Amino acid sequence: MKQTLIALFLLAMLPALAQTTATTTPMAAAAPTASLQAYVGTYTFPDGTPIGKFTVLEKDGVIYGEADGYGSNKLVKQTDTDTYQSTSSYGSLIVFTRDSGSKAVTGLVLKVQGQEIAARKDAK
Repeated sequence: MKQTLIALFLLAMLPALAQTTATTTPMAAAAPTASLQAYVGTYTFPDGTPIGKFTVLEKDGVIYGEADGYGSNKLVKQTDTDTYQSTSSYGSLIVFTRDSGSKAVTGLVLKVQGQEIAARKDAK
């Protein structure tokens, strides 16, 4: 009888022991304007690619990208480092590339419609 009561008690406690506290990963805070400035500039794609230039601008702590003058779209920070998604109808991913030594932004890779197109950042 004592063993049965202990077993029932343990069974009753099992759901309470099994509960876990939900944890949420906080959204990354908006990047400071100074760090966004590293992305600002004009990026040139190689000849023969569908896009010639991609321009990145910063306004009020948000960066915007524009391909060949087709209109500016907000670039939304993703969880991966230096990765942003365009709010354009294409939903392109833009991954900025950096120099391994200086860590300066030197280019980007535009991922759109199953293609990846690399561009180099023009000197200011």
